[in-house]
Amino acid sequence: MTSFASRTVTAELLDVALAAARAGARVLRDGALGAPQITVKGERGNLVTDVDVAAERAVREVLAARRPGDEVTGEELPDSASAGSALRWSIDPLDGTTNFTRGIPYYATSVGVVDGDGCWLAGAVIAPELDKCYFGSLDGGAWLADSTGVRQLTGPAQDGEGARLLGMGYSYSAQIRAGQYAMTAELMAGYTDARALGSAALAVCAVAEGALDGYIETDLAEYDWAAGAVIAEAAGLRVVRPTASSPMLRIEPEPAGACEI
Repeated sequence: MTSFASRTVTAELLDVALAAARAGARVLRDGALGAPQITVKGERGNLVTDVDVAAERAVREVLAARRPGDEVTGEELPDSASAGSALRWSIDPLDGTTNFTRGIPYYATSVGVVDGDGCWLAGAVIAPELDKCYFGSLDGGAWLADSTGVRQLTGPAQDGEGARLLGMGYSYSAQIRAGQYAMTAELMAGYTDARALGSAALAVCAVAEGALDGYIETDLAEYDWAAGAVIAEAAGLRVVRPTASSPMLRIEPEPAGACEI
């Protein structure tokens, strides 16, 4: 594939990611006006609402119309496999469900796409109540559209004298959470304070935006970081994704090599 063709294909995928994320975010915006039906799945505190499910359906409808041959995986609905598909979409329809149920506006719809070699190509994260739309691709940079316009994201400023904020998150599992607490002091080395914002996707994007200086969390599902990590990479940050042997997500302001498309 030529360089021009690569950019064209990735731009198309980013456009699809944006359209799908917008569809989900519209459901979240409308759902915030009512009283969501809340249930618990798995560990105490791990909530799901009817809005989560409706938002994922809306995202999948866009993907089915625009990319009918691709595989789709998401948080709330069964996987949609396609024989011979070279691309897979990873959806978190409502990242920050607890925030959503408490009226805290820090939640978003997240849509990312990965190829068969495991290279994440494009992603979009839209927070309707914050009026923020983060998007990016490996060969197109990272961007934020909000009420002030559209601007490119390049990560946090390297200010050796100022505050350095680390974004963190904690598991619903009490056992895993205890281990996370034990690691906090070590992880805080080099930082002056920490923030746990309740949405991994938005916290990762906050590093790309420069609002946070880094983000570290364990016990995340792929859909939590799928789109945000692409955006962080596109902003020039170092992204270490979780693996079976190393379950920690790390987003830091260091150069990273990009996958070849």
